[in-house]
Amino acid sequence: MKKILVLLQIITLCAGAVFAGGQADASVKTQKKIRVLSMTAQISDGIEKYIDQFEKETGIKVELELYGDQELRQKEMTEFMTGTSTVDAYMFSPLQDMTPFSKNGWVEPLDAYLKDADFDWADFKAPQQQITIKGTGKVGCLPLYSSVQLMYYRKDIFAKNGIVPPKTYDELINVCEKINDPSNNFYAVACRGEKIALTSQFSPFLFGFGASFFKNGTSAFRSPEALEAVKFYGRLLGQYAPPGIMNAGYSQMTQLFNSGTVGIVIDAAALYSSLIDKNESKFADQVGVAPIPAGPAGAHSYKQVVWAIAMYSGSKNKDAAWKFMKFVAGKDVATYITPRGMPSFRNSVWTDPRVTGAMVADITDAYAKTNAITTNNEYGLPRMTSVTEARDAMGQAVVYSIETKGNGGDLNKKMQEAADKVDALLKKANEYGSAYNW
Repeated sequence: MKKILVLLQIITLCAGAVFAGGQADASVKTQKKIRVLSMTAQISDGIEKYIDQFEKETGIKVELELYGDQELRQKEMTEFMTGTSTVDAYMFSPLQDMTPFSKNGWVEPLDAYLKDADFDWADFKAPQQQITIKGTGKVGCLPLYSSVQLMYYRKDIFAKNGIVPPKTYDELINVCEKINDPSNNFYAVACRGEKIALTSQFSPFLFGFGASFFKNGTSAFRSPEALEAVKFYGRLLGQYAPPGIMNAGYSQMTQLFNSGTVGIVIDAAALYSSLIDKNESKFADQVGVAPIPAGPAGAHSYKQVVWAIAMYSGSKNKDAAWKFMKFVAGKDVATYITPRGMPSFRNSVWTDPRVTGAMVADITDAYAKTNAITTNNEYGLPRMTSVTEARDAMGQAVVYSIETKGNGGDLNKKMQEAADKVDALLKKANEYGSAYNW
């Protein structure tokens, strides 16, 4: 009898071990694991802040790979071109990559997923043309944050001179004239002057004078309105910006303001977090924010979808990928990144105490006024296949205008030549005239 009991105990223990092992195996098999490619900086900070909560609530394990923006694009293109990528979801720039990525079949349409009641797609106010798959009308990505242009200024300098933020181009010139002090290494204003980088930041001035990048599928850079815009930009930077402005791009704007070299910077919203960081700036407590000034044709800040998240069409875990995408575009991450210079497209975020309590009144007011603007300058860039080459051609003419303070005798000629180059690029890509379908 004792032997039988021992035998039964052994059998029971073995069965229990097998059963426990079976349970563990089943758990491993049913646990979802997804692979995500993301960009570093504030957006990944927001993801990492809440990702443990996401994994605990959903049971989905996230393998998050972080890259710089150019590295990320190269990684995605290299993997997707093999056709064997194990990526489930990825960040990308819709302005740059929606067309080529969707043409290659790497973007999964999201319309069916957007019906998810828990997601509240109606809460988003984003430029639909930027996030849709060309030719289909279907949504191809979730917009995570926007970029608009804002005007940053030194509150102490403005108070000392008894001036207020300029609302028009004429007022901007008057303010620059008043605060410009080169003899003491202090300059009134900084905007991008590097020939390719400047194009997006120059675009509000282009549209502010009633011009545009294209008209009827051809370059509009040769128009009288465009000429006036380039002259003004050249005068503004040629007379009131610091030396070397022709080599200045995005990062230099922060450096010039934080070092106390300039009193005004007009650039992207993403600068804000660096400008108010006491570890980076000597003047973090003196940063004022206002909408950009208006030209003869009004104020025309662009409204770009800077980064978005898409589902890889080859994903084997699409339901899990959607849950992660929903989390990244959700209110927790949105309220984290918005005060850090990455404003969410979610309407509800702007009344969330986590945002209103973290942002001063002038930045929220500037965002609100800028987002209320009606403009055709949706992208801030010429929409065409050879966009980099086009930016280079037009940027050369703008740089010449800066060098000559808007008075160069060859400016009109250089702008005509730039327009001709853009038209040639359009023709080469079969996008000229009636064939233009951007």
